[in-house]
Amino acid sequence: MQRMVTSNSCIKSRDGSIGIGAMIVFIALILVAAVASTVIMETIESLQQKGENTGSDVSATVNTKPRPTSITIIGEGDGELFCATENDNCDFVGTKLIRYVSNDDSSKFFDLELTGGTPCTNGVFGDPHVGHTKSCFIMDSKELLLTWEMTPGSLNVHAQDIKFLIICGESDTLQFDSNDMVSAEMTFLDGTNTDGDESAFVENDVIEAGKKYRVPLLLYSCIPSVGQEMTLTFYVDGGGETIITMYFASVEIGHKVY
Repeated sequence: MQRMVTSNSCIKSRDGSIGIGAMIVFIALILVAAVASTVIMETIESLQQKGENTGSDVSATVNTKPRPTSITIIGEGDGELFCATENDNCDFVGTKLIRYVSNDDSSKFFDLELTGGTPCTNGVFGDPHVGHTKSCFIMDSKELLLTWEMTPGSLNVHAQDIKFLIICGESDTLQFDSNDMVSAEMTFLDGTNTDGDESAFVENDVIEAGKKYRVPLLLYSCIPSVGQEMTLTFYVDGGGETIITMYFASVEIGHKVY
């Protein structure tokens, strides 16, 4: 009888161990599930936050753009636009004054008024500097003055990142003029730069919302005529853009086209 009791006691002890072990495993599984659930929820919240931040960043970038406040004709440009090297073709639409000039002496050149493009050769212009290479330049240009600002809420950008594109002509003869604000020599509205000097902005000067700027626009390809319309796209490289139509009811100095 004692052996049987002892035997039964051993059996009961073994069953109790199995029950406690199962309970420990069960509790462990619950804890693992709880931890996993917490990690998953934190991951989802993190991804959601990142998604919201990314969407916010994209929205801010797209909404960062310049906008014109006025565009006025201020005269004829005093520069020239490179068109072609010797023996290449100088392409343009309409009638323009073309200069065929020595690359080694800018005082040696021939000018011709030509229409619809021209070969840049001695055969067309004559040879202004025998034995030296030449290039062709478009000498006609019209100069506009664009005053502008960044739209409210725009992020700060660098001067070199703001650009313009002017398109003119018919669908089969489209022409364009383009530049960035640094090359076009932008300034604040009073003609100064970020240092307060009467000089143009440089590449990394910061452009901010709430400030007024101006920049001359030189048109070589899109020389306006009375009644003509042109499209101006004013944009931040990698950001937003503003597109407007300029209408030339007159081409006289002082006339506002926008």
